[in-house]
Amino acid sequence: MKKIYIILSLMCIVAVAHAQEAEPDLSEKKQQDIQALKVAFITKELELTPDEAQKFWPVYNQYEKEVGEASKNTPDVIAKEQKVLDVKKKYQGHFGKILGPQRVNRMYGVEGRFNKLLIKAFQRQQMKRTLRNNRPLRNQ
Repeated sequence: MKKIYIILSLMCIVAVAHAQEAEPDLSEKKQQDIQALKVAFITKELELTPDEAQKFWPVYNQYEKEVGEASKNTPDVIAKEQKVLDVKKKYQGHFGKILGPQRVNRMYGVEGRFNKLLIKAFQRQQMKRTLRNNRPLRNQ
């Protein structure tokens, strides 16, 4: 299990590193790479069967789209969090039919862990990039 986390972490680091070097905004290719990592991570962590995955991912993609829309253009942090919570409540039953109630709760935790891993990888790359750019020149 640790090997999977390490591999996923390294893949995230590589994806974010390439995105950082290419351009400030993530390219569509990098976003697809990160999305593929997320799919693999969540599938593995929830131990989805092929049948469950076939039912789960279309619902999850729609859920993710609605969470993104709920987060947009809402300057008030509390209102934004409430909108996201409302979407999660809306989809809880949909996910429950596919995963069962206990795995739905696990899903939200797994999703959070993936996001934290991605943020850490991004921060490490930012730090490496900053250190590389601020290194004193030799033989001046």
